[in-house]
Amino acid sequence: MTREAKIIYPWSCHVSELEKSFESSQLLGLNLEQVIRALEIHGKNSLKTEKKIGHFTIFLRQFRNPMVYLLFSATLAALILGEKLDAIAILIILILNSVIGYFQEAKASAALAALKKLSVPSARVIREGSVRVIPSENVVPGDVLQLEAGDYVTADARVIEAFQLTADEALLTGESLPVKKTDNIIERDAILGDRKNMLHAGSAISSGSGKAIVTATGMKTEIGQIAELLEETDLKKTPLQIRLNILSNKLIMLGGVVIILVIILRYLEGGSWFGILMSAISLAVAAIPEGLPTVVTLALTLSIRRMTKRHVIVRNLSAVETLGSTDVICTDKTGTLTTGAMSVREMFLLDIGKTKHFYDAMVLCNNASIDNGGSGDPTERALLDFVNKENFPIKALQSRYPRVHEWSFESDRKRMSVAVQDEKGVKIITKGAPEGMVELCHLSEVEKKNIKEKIIELTSKGQRLLAFAEKRGEVIPEVEKVEVDLEFLGLIAMSDPPKTETIEAIKKCKSAGIKIVMITGDHPVTAKAIAMELGIAVKGSFDKVLTGQDVEGMSEEDLKLKVHTTAVYARVSPLHKLRIVNAFQATGMVVAMTGDGVNDAPALKKAQIGVAMGKSGTEVARQASSMIITDDNFSTIVSAVEEGRAIYGNIKRTIQYLLSTNLAELLIVFGASILSLPVPFTPIGLLWINLVTDGLPSLALASEPLDKHFLKESRKPSPTTFFEGRFLIELFFVGILMTVLSLGLYDYMLETSTKERACTYTFTFLVYMSLGRSFSCRSETRSFFQLKINYYHLASVMLPILLQFSIDHTELYQKLFKVGELTFHENALLLFLSFFPVLILELLKFRSGSKGEEEKIPNQ
Repeated sequence: MTREAKIIYPWSCHVSELEKSFESSQLLGLNLEQVIRALEIHGKNSLKTEKKIGHFTIFLRQFRNPMVYLLFSATLAALILGEKLDAIAILIILILNSVIGYFQEAKASAALAALKKLSVPSARVIREGSVRVIPSENVVPGDVLQLEAGDYVTADARVIEAFQLTADEALLTGESLPVKKTDNIIERDAILGDRKNMLHAGSAISSGSGKAIVTATGMKTEIGQIAELLEETDLKKTPLQIRLNILSNKLIMLGGVVIILVIILRYLEGGSWFGILMSAISLAVAAIPEGLPTVVTLALTLSIRRMTKRHVIVRNLSAVETLGSTDVICTDKTGTLTTGAMSVREMFLLDIGKTKHFYDAMVLCNNASIDNGGSGDPTERALLDFVNKENFPIKALQSRYPRVHEWSFESDRKRMSVAVQDEKGVKIITKGAPEGMVELCHLSEVEKKNIKEKIIELTSKGQRLLAFAEKRGEVIPEVEKVEVDLEFLGLIAMSDPPKTETIEAIKKCKSAGIKIVMITGDHPVTAKAIAMELGIAVKGSFDKVLTGQDVEGMSEEDLKLKVHTTAVYARVSPLHKLRIVNAFQATGMVVAMTGDGVNDAPALKKAQIGVAMGKSGTEVARQASSMIITDDNFSTIVSAVEEGRAIYGNIKRTIQYLLSTNLAELLIVFGASILSLPVPFTPIGLLWINLVTDGLPSLALASEPLDKHFLKESRKPSPTTFFEGRFLIELFFVGILMTVLSLGLYDYMLETSTKERACTYTFTFLVYMSLGRSFSCRSETRSFFQLKINYYHLASVMLPILLQFSIDHTELYQKLFKVGELTFHENALLLFLSFFPVLILELLKFRSGSKGEEEKIPNQ
């Protein structure tokens, strides 16, 4: 081979063109010199491996955050001012947060590695006129593959000989049945699933044998193009990440403005640079809820544990919350919504008296077996499963009527026939495509009309039909003389049925405001029928089916309009799935994508949340996803959605709790500056409140249990912000209330006692108020008087209080926080006073009629 082949559409040209282009031969294959040149041009038949990011690089990434930059600045300022303890404490907290972030991000993306595993270690090729077994990576374009049932295809190849050849291409096309292969030329515009003369790397030969000339290897195969898509696909930020980023940026902006104002005020007052910098550092620390990333991560981790019990494995922490924000779930059909196996759905007999003959025909004109898990063609296995469920004696029948001869199925006839021996002689049994069978049988015009009407009815439901007929005859070689003058028995309608629990699951998703969209490689009629049965498509509304060709012919703007009115897509390729997901995302919708095959992997990675099937799913799909459903049950996704919305509500209330304290801290330091009072807190004192004292109550709030009816009653969270009106009103009301009480106490103590005592009282008071505030954050609308006691939350508040009681007289505590010792009675008095803000809030909730609002959702 002296040049690179330029055949672009190998399925639409004659085999001789391919031989000429690759300088190959059906009989001789390639020679050694040609192989060496081909390897130089095309490279090894393997997929590129993704360049892995080092663990240290992932760790350093955690420091690329504006909040971290601000705290680093505070650390440097503390060191410059000689406040080593403060600097060390802040630095330790930074490192702890970075370690947690590292473990959250440090999951290896093994999608490309899993794709590579689909390559088999060896292949049978014809080279220099003889069959050789070679490593699959050495297969080159122009090689002639020899294939038999059970073989995996090592590269994309054009079929040049086919003897009952079928291939399982479900991983690539979503087809639930093996595809019959042919050596005929296919039109150029045929989509992937319709290229019946092509075999693709990663697919498996289900039956028959054949030869094929390799047309593409490595990254140029269909699987290779999927690998490229995976490599090029950018990961979308989840709604939780977006919300937290917006929150962080707003806090930093607010903190920055207040810091500048305080510096100006302190400078105009003639304050020392030491005092000015200490005020700035305190404000920087006060503006940032350092414990927020830790609390959110731990809350999501606890949620993941709960989800594991519900058959959901989460590979990405934020994925839990993302499902709760989902607007649309794009789901594959085969194996996800359906069982993934053919099943007899309906039976039509021309003469009810011939029922036993019909059952006999299904068993005797059949090459499959249901022993030891079953083997053979899925359609024929489905027939045996059907009669077996009817307690029909399969083994006894096969023994009683031994097969004498078989006229195998051929694509041009679309039939198979067998001859069996019974006590009366030879019986011929034929099965095949109904349209052709009708013409071979003795039927009246009325009978023909009835049968054809039934065929139209069943076909419109997307079901696959087989007709059965029989006669008395003799064994002769000419099949065309055998398959005539038959007696029509009946029709069998088969399809891949929906899972029993899927319909209810789809109803629940719809009731929660989530759109369900089916994206499949199956035929449009089949896809629509299943979608109608499942309730995804409704007659007269969302009942239009778009094909891959339709999608390909649309502009991005047209597709963005169509996705809102389309619930079913059929005959799609991986690129089409990506375009559909992109179209939804371009309209601002949060997309979840479910799937199990190689063809689903790019869309799984592109969607905000990819949900892979754990049992039937490929390793490629699992590694490209954020979440894995271990029982392959679509209804399990409903549990994940519920958990997602629950964690959103919990985290939202937790953030309300944390920000109330941070806002109060910010306003207290700012207020002290306006009032020309000394800064009441050290930076490390504020860190103590933010990270340690708030930690346990925040975690308890983030894991607050919810009622089983929560999903139906809940609202879909905003994908961008926590800050709706009610959230802001409560936040500022509580923040200002805590500020006024704290500054009032601080000013009174400065007037009546020393600065150290004033700082001690104010610091401890704010700690207790922060802890007490958590009681009003258990519910947005119900007061804690109406809630059952959450003993975990109660313990999470009592433990920091006891800690504060026990350590405030230690020397290290006093030195670190620059405070004095408090007596038991002083602590008790401050604790009592700190619950006044909580009491006011809960009385306001009770008065606002919140009880009536939350009667829809029983106790949480």
